Amino acid sequence: MGSSTSGDPPIDTGTDFEELSARLRTQSDNAPGSDTERVTIRSLEDISADSLSTLLEAEESEGTAPGELAFVISRANAELLLERDFDLDDVDELEDVLGCAVQIEDEMPDDTVLVLDPNAVDGEEIVDPDAIACGIVGTDH
Repeated sequence: MGSSTSGDPPIDTGTDFEELSARLRTQSDNAPGSDTERVTIRSLEDISADSLSTLLEAEESEGTAPGELAFVISRANAELLLERDFDLDDVDELEDVLGCAVQIEDEMPDDTVLVLDPNAVDGEEIVDPDAIACGIVGTDH
């Protein structure tokens, strides 16, 4: 099971993050009509504090305050972030830089990063697509 570094994780660790990611990645493609609420999807060239900040800004533009949001990333991506960004020693420092919680989940796919309001999902169900941004890492989306 994954865990956040500070207290209780924002999102239930019993969630199947692989299934949730798969649903989020296809949710906006399947949404009928332009007025339907959709998950914000962005392509990310790589995993870095800058790319996570860009994803966070995309979600903030939807009106969710940054303090209410949480990132969910894979353990491999967390390790990559800390290797690449010499200013960051641990996930706590990454949380300080981003201004929101970072939850590391072993089941999270390495090609997907989520930033969302923890109340926007209930298990694998999408409750509030507007409060979710999904970053697709290194793909041609």
